[in-house]
Amino acid sequence: MFAPMTGVFRRDHGTERNTLDAKNDPDTMSAALDHQMTAMPPGPDGGAAPSYLYETVRDLLAARIGSGDLPEGAILKEAHLASQLGTSRAPVRRALAMLAESGLIRPARGQGYVVGRAARGTMQMSSRELHEILRAQGDDIDRSATWERIFDQVVDEVSACMPFGTYRIQEGELGDHHNVSRTVAREVLWRLTDRRLIEKDRKSHWIVGQMTARDLHETFEMRRLLEPQALAHVAPDLERDWLEALSARVGAAIDTFPASGPAEMDAIDQAMFQSMYRGLRNSRMHGSIQRNQISLLVSRQFRHHFPMIDDLPALRDHAQILHHLRQGAVDVAQILLRNHLQRAEPLSIARLRVLSVLPPPRRVAWLTAIH
Repeated sequence: MFAPMTGVFRRDHGTERNTLDAKNDPDTMSAALDHQMTAMPPGPDGGAAPSYLYETVRDLLAARIGSGDLPEGAILKEAHLASQLGTSRAPVRRALAMLAESGLIRPARGQGYVVGRAARGTMQMSSRELHEILRAQGDDIDRSATWERIFDQVVDEVSACMPFGTYRIQEGELGDHHNVSRTVAREVLWRLTDRRLIEKDRKSHWIVGQMTARDLHETFEMRRLLEPQALAHVAPDLERDWLEALSARVGAAIDTFPASGPAEMDAIDQAMFQSMYRGLRNSRMHGSIQRNQISLLVSRQFRHHFPMIDDLPALRDHAQILHHLRQGAVDVAQILLRNHLQRAEPLSIARLRVLSVLPPPRRVAWLTAIH
């Protein structure tokens, strides 16, 4: 969604690996054909990877059982695992049979299997718990780069419809539209849920709710509490060169306003309110900040529908905040940030009201209007 800015903090951060996307096959496919269609390529290190998808599923489940992530007594059902992994049932069925043969799991009373040999109590895991446990890492079914590739575009498509009504997301069609598996589509949807852009209803449908003035008021209230404190935490680790470069960028946008354009304003917002906090060690605070920044989406949508008129005061606020950060006056920068967020709230609410009376944008195929 926004242009990335790197080199913000003094400490280094690791990079995520490339992705292998599991293939979807119809459930009716025979086991022999499933063997042929789900063969896996060599591993990322050039070594041999499991030959077939069922072996990869078996190894993934065995590793999660061995680590205790899938605890003793957890119920494993073929359909649930296939749904979470984005595969047909055939490779999951064979993987479970192999794990049962090895003694890691045992048949359950009724359907599925139970982790462990001993006949103790059982536990049913929620879809979200299972998703988090099976999220691929390391040499498992690694798909991080794939979800990252489409995430910003999906955010744009979701946020574009939020002022206009309530929509249901068709998970399968989302995957087809972006040419990824349902597993990758589900990874994106869970992350949108974490950002509070979408939610699951009682029927487990993915829902995009209509954004309201109350939503904006509550999120701004949270931002005024959290972001100035976060700024104090990250300020000592901000690279001076990065602050200088961002100050120059903001200054150039002020000097050329409004010719600098909406894309540049979006990128500056991303730097001020997202890249700025990337080094925050308090992960709970960082997550809360991310979940309460929907006002940035309103500004982005508004700028791409109307000429930029009201953004110059915000740029001047940014310039002052950066000036005091460069001078080491973090307490002053905190006050300026809080004041900026106070002034930004009524503007964002006014922009949302204007957007809500526009004709709805052309919907993508995977979004269905509810009301």
